[in-house]
Amino acid sequence: MAESLYILGDEDRRKFARLIAAAWSDGEARARYGHEPRTMLAEYGIAYPEGVPTPPLPVKPEGEFSVEELEVAAGGGSEAGGCLGSVSTISTLGGCFGCASTYGCGTDVAGA
Repeated sequence: MAESLYILGDEDRRKFARLIAAAWSDGEARARYGHEPRTMLAEYGIAYPEGVPTPPLPVKPEGEFSVEELEVAAGGGSEAGGCLGSVSTISTLGGCFGCASTYGCGTDVAGA
């Protein structure tokens, strides 16, 4: 049986970025998400449908990141140029289905 896939909307991606930031900075939050992801998603204001696997937390990359940088990477900031997705948001859903650097972006490659 194929698994269902749920794609977070813009606002939910920003909320999930905040949850990721909390998990990256607090091992207890990371462990808790591993045990009760739906509860934590709800605490961050994300209504996640039942029967759909919850997104895994991405591995923390090297370096320091602010919540704002995570929100931009999640496609929620104006600095992202109107992108609707990114490597981090697409890969956290368990699969990649498009070139994340161009998927959903309003850039005109031919006119560049």
